[in-house]
Parts: sequence; structure tokens; C-alpha cells
Amino acid sequence: MRTRPAAALAAALLLAAGCSTGGQPTAAPELPEPSRELVAWADTVCTNVELVDGLRSHAGSGYYTSAVTTDVVAALESLKTLEASGIKQADSYVGGLVKALERLRDELPAEEADPARITALVGEVGKQQPALRRLAARTRALAPSYHLAPGCGPLKRPPESDTRATRALVTWANTLCEGVSSIAELPAPGDELLKHPSFAQFESMELSSYLTSVPGQLSSIVDPIAGLKDTRIAQADTYRDELVGALRDAGSRLPGDVSTLDLYDVPLAQLRERANQAAATVAALEPKGEELPGLARRHPALADAYHLAPRCEAEPPAPATTTTLPKAKNGTNVAACQGGTCQIEVSEPKDVTVRGNVFTIAVSDGTVWMASGSGLIRLMGAGTAQFGVSGATVVFEVVASTDAAAVLDVSTT
Repeated sequence: MRTRPAAALAAALLLAAGCSTGGQPTAAPELPEPSRELVAWADTVCTNVELVDGLRSHAGSGYYTSAVTTDVVAALESLKTLEASGIKQADSYVGGLVKALERLRDELPAEEADPARITALVGEVGKQQPALRRLAARTRALAPSYHLAPGCGPLKRPPESDTRATRALVTWANTLCEGVSSIAELPAPGDELLKHPSFAQFESMELSSYLTSVPGQLSSIVDPIAGLKDTRIAQADTYRDELVGALRDAGSRLPGDVSTLDLYDVPLAQLRERANQAAATVAALEPKGEELPGLARRHPALADAYHLAPRCEAEPPAPATTTTLPKAKNGTNVAACQGGTCQIEVSEPKDVTVRGNVFTIAVSDGTVWMASGSGLIRLMGAGTAQFGVSGATVVFEVVASTDAAAVLDVSTT
């Protein structure tokens, strides 16, 4: 039988392809590897993009302008402090979104305005979720981390990657880590500042607020954990079930559905006793048995998921407040505020007089306390407090703060 020329040529080409120089086959390209940093980056961007795309949902409220402003400012604060991903296209996307939101913030009116005008301004930003999803899908270095991020929707075509973690396991680990850390961060009732004469009058209010809020705080921890699907890893599912059981048992021993009005006539001594009992119940909520990191290490896929989940930090996260305060223009000289404008540093309780109005200001556990007469405002981190007095408004803005001190801008309008 004669071999056709075309067939002979094809056979020769196939033979040549199999005998490359050195006789070594071409190595397959390495699969992209997801990282905790990129998963956290994607999670943050997705969460804020969802917030931006939901701006129009406020249109039916009587506070459309202020609600949009609040969400835009929150998104900007989060995105502007986000560490760069190191992926040019991704960081360029975030930079463009920040600029668009800054324009929107600057164009939003200071007071409630025609809803149609607000909708038009919001419309200029455009829907962001589809654009972000397309960016992730076509960016090889980002796609695996985006697909695993709990705050992002899954990509239609799951990207190949070098990890045993699944999206479900990353979400499971992230939710458990967040829940366990939230338990440790549940507040204690009262504060040492309530022993100070200027703040003592607010102790009943503070204890009532604690008793009415702690059940809801506990519920906000248990509900996401209880809603998780089984991992089919026996030890992990047992850990989750035991934690849910302990949280629900603690919740059953906390005050029921009460309001601050229900507690209005309760004597201070009884409020203290109830608050201490609730605090003891919460304090006993340390997860029993094996700790979550150790549990994760014994199961390869869960170990990978744990090391990718943003809330499962290998090291404690940096504190929300700054560690070094900028120098205040007037230092600790609170007398400089008498004319209505100053910049001061405060720590221990100080009486600050602003145009004849006396305010007691102090910092405790990262929170700035400001009291005037029967009014109390507390700020944790950056923020602004306003007091209406004698036909004017005194404004306190937290420029920077630590656990024990803060720099405040004081102005009067």
C-alpha cells in the first residue's frame, strides 16, 4: 500500500513535534494561586460595589439625600484606605470608582432635594457589579481569589487555581472566624468614666442601653453561623453545632424583648445587677474544645480555606484608631476654645468652655465621651458631634484618636 504525500507529511510533522530539542515535553503553565490578600481585596471591593449599586433603593424614603450621602461616604472611606492589589487593571478600576464617588459626594445637596435629581446623580456612577465581575473573569491573577471571596458572587466559569479550598469552605471559615472574634469583642456594661460627676448621671441610660442591645448583638453572631451548610467534615460541623448551641443557650438567659422605656423606672442598683449577670453570661461564651485554627490544620481543604478567609487573620489586625496623635494646634490648652474655635488634645475628663457653654470631654477605651447638661454623645474613631446651644451649634470633630487620647477640632456655627 502506498502512502499518500499529504499523509506522509502529517506523520512527519507529528514525529517532529514529539521530538523537540532535548527530548523534554513543554511544561504546563502554572495555575494561578489565590491569596488571603487578594480574597480580602475582592471581598472589600464587592461589598462596597453592592452598597453603591443599592443607592437607588433609598428613593422611597423621606431621607433619600442623606441616606445616599451616608452610603457614599462609607464606601469612599473603605475604598480609599484599601491596600492596592498589585494588579494594574483592578487597582485602576478602584481608582476610577473612587473618583466617580467623590464627584457624586461633591454634587449631592446638603439638604433633602428632588428625588429625581438624586436619582440622576446616582445614575452617573452606573451599575458597578457587572463591570467588576467582567474584570475579575478576564483577569487571570484575580479570578481565583474573586471567585472564593465571600462577599462576591461566584463566577459563571469557576477558574482553575492551585488550591484545595472551595468557595463554600472559605465562606464557612470566614463566618466562624468572624463569629468567634465578635464574641471576644462583645462590650462590657458601663465604663469607669461613669464614676466621674459629669458622666454619673448617664449610668442608668448606659446600663439600659447595654441590656437592650446585647441580645441583638448575640443574635447577629449566631444567625450567620447557624445558617451555614454542613462541610461534611465531621469535626468541623460538630464545632459549629456546639458553638451555635452555646450561643443560643446564652441568649435564652439574657433579658428578653425589653426596651429602654421598660427599664426607665428600674432602680440603678437593680440595673447594675442585671447588667453584671448578662455580662457574666456573655463572658462564659468562649468556644470549648479544640480551637478553630487547630481544627482547620488537620483537614487539608479546610486548612487552605482558613488561610484564604479574610477574617481568619494569621496575626491580630491593626487597631482601628491611630497609635500616634498629630500635634494639636492648641495642645492641651482647653482655654483656647472659649472664643468658639480651637484644636485640642484630650484624654482625662476636662471641662471645655465654648462661648460660655461648658462641655465635659474624655477618652476611654478608644471612645470619645462628650457631655453637656443632660446631653451625651460618644464617638469611636473619626466622627462629628454637634450640640445645639443658645441659638448656635458647637461642633466637635475627632481628627485622630488612640485608646486613651484624641485630637479634636472645635468650631461654632
